[in-house]
Amino acid sequence: MMETICKRLRRFIAEEDATITAEAVMTLPVLVWTYVGSLAFFDAYDAKNVNQKAAYTISDMLSRETAPVNALYIQGLANTYDYLTTGHGTDSRIRVTIVRCADNCANNDASRVMTRDWSYGTGTLAPLTDGDLSSYLDVIPIMPAGDRVILVETFVTYTPAFNVGLDQRSFENTVVTRPRFMATIPWG
Repeated sequence: MMETICKRLRRFIAEEDATITAEAVMTLPVLVWTYVGSLAFFDAYDAKNVNQKAAYTISDMLSRETAPVNALYIQGLANTYDYLTTGHGTDSRIRVTIVRCADNCANNDASRVMTRDWSYGTGTLAPLTDGDLSSYLDVIPIMPAGDRVILVETFVTYTPAFNVGLDQRSFENTVVTRPRFMATIPWG
């Protein structure tokens, strides 16, 4: 009995006949899932990368400004950001804050005192308050007292094209830039 089972098992292993249909039915779902999964993960990486580059572009545009800015200008920046991220997310919003070092900014600890000159957020984003700035101490670099930086925050919602384990998520970028041509960018 055991000899018969071993003989049939050897014959089964040595057999090289197969139907291409059976092999295709077994391997095609794995190949399709791998291909679609690769596309979905690459698209998510690409969307994150595009959103980050757009945030740096908006921050750079603002750092070169020499005239006072207002709500209409910030809304124009939001429209530019939306254009730059077209196809890479929805519900884009930006918030711009001019942060001033009030005291003890040469230390990289919680004793630094930061205040804001002005802040404006588009969409549902509320402007930052002086109290909110304490949570940004790890992002804002060490700077001399009285110096100012531009804090640009961008938010966009990304929904993957295929359901392969990626959930809808929000890409958030924070960029800190120093004004290039003026000590500050006035609001007006």
